[in-house]
Amino acid sequence: MCGYSKDGGALRYGEHVARNVTIITFFLALTKFVLARYTGSVSILADAYHSFADLIPIVAAWTGLRIARRPRDEKFPYGYYKAENLAAFLASIFIFILAYEIIMESISRFHEGAEVSHTLTGISLTLVFVLISFLLYRYQLKAARESNSQALLANARETKMDIFSSMLVVVGFACSSMGYPWVGGVVGILLALLVIHAGYESMRDSILSLMDAGIPEEEIKKIRETALSVPRVKEVKAVLGRRSGPFVMVEVEISVPENLNVSQAHMVATEVERKLTAMKEIDHATVHVEPPSKKHRVVAVPIDEHGPASVFGSAPYFELRHYEGEKLIKREKVKNPGYGNKVKKGVKAALFLIERGVDEVHTRRIGEDSREILEDAGVVVHIEGKD
Repeated sequence: MCGYSKDGGALRYGEHVARNVTIITFFLALTKFVLARYTGSVSILADAYHSFADLIPIVAAWTGLRIARRPRDEKFPYGYYKAENLAAFLASIFIFILAYEIIMESISRFHEGAEVSHTLTGISLTLVFVLISFLLYRYQLKAARESNSQALLANARETKMDIFSSMLVVVGFACSSMGYPWVGGVVGILLALLVIHAGYESMRDSILSLMDAGIPEEEIKKIRETALSVPRVKEVKAVLGRRSGPFVMVEVEISVPENLNVSQAHMVATEVERKLTAMKEIDHATVHVEPPSKKHRVVAVPIDEHGPASVFGSAPYFELRHYEGEKLIKREKVKNPGYGNKVKKGVKAALFLIERGVDEVHTRRIGEDSREILEDAGVVVHIEGKD
């Protein structure tokens, strides 16, 4: 079955947000660096390095989203989406390097015992940094949900961590101003640990995507439910999925009634594909059709208050009989949605039974239109007295 290419609007929006966040983060980091030199605070200096480290994953997201927008071609038939994962992996390496630099700088402050100055200015501006980090976090989180970008989502979480780290800076700065400069070194090491944690998560997620690790169980469940919502799908035998940048590629194995011909089975599979690729996070779906593994079938019989009804479309109810092999395991009584209509009552009833996954219809009389609709959908029609 063929795949489906997503519209580039979400990716374009994600790229736009990544670019804006890159610019804001750069000036935020630069401001922190200048403030650290002005006040002599190792805590603010470590936070500045932290912000410079934040530039790497967001630039990676920006670059990855830009490349991911390129149309698929013969060389990359599944698209360029993994460029985002590759960029995130490379960025993770630089994050670990910056974490090392922060730790070395913090350790040196234990020996130097540097004093800080301009305490009020330092604390006030740091609180402003907290507010900016919060706004950036909300901005990126919204964009990550709309573009389904894993890189933007990871960076949003990292920015959320910046809020906490900036509060640590306030504590370290205040303690240094009171004659405990070593506290700034401790805070710097704590911030380095936060950077290492962010780098670890970024590298882990990117490696899993690059190695085509499976998708979470909750996503598989959602895919199963979507496939089963298509009429004539008897069961979903298998779901395989892998993440590629902001999207998911899936392979689904479904079973359809044995009496469907090749053309009918193809139509069912195409509808499953259409529904799956309509999901926001899925870019490409491949659907394989297999015969059912269980000998489960559903037989519909038109009935009224007294028993079997003689005419298919005029029956007020249908009795649905569920069989496993030749064993009857369940009966259910459902209303005929076509009952009471002046015209096309049998057609409406036929479409209803197809949606309910009926395999056979047993009746005494049925209109030609109704019978044709049922048989075109692969439903076997048994007319009493003729079979």
